[in-house]
Amino acid sequence: MTIYEALSLLAQFSSILLATLALTVSIIVSQQKKK
Repeated sequence: MTIYEALSLLAQFSSILLATLALTVSIIVSQQKKK
């Protein structure tokens, strides 16, 4: 595996992780507002 491939894979993984985190935070916030 080249460095470029590794970086590309890492970028994909981190973007998925960030999207999941953002989704989780938005769900928590909406739950808090309902109370």
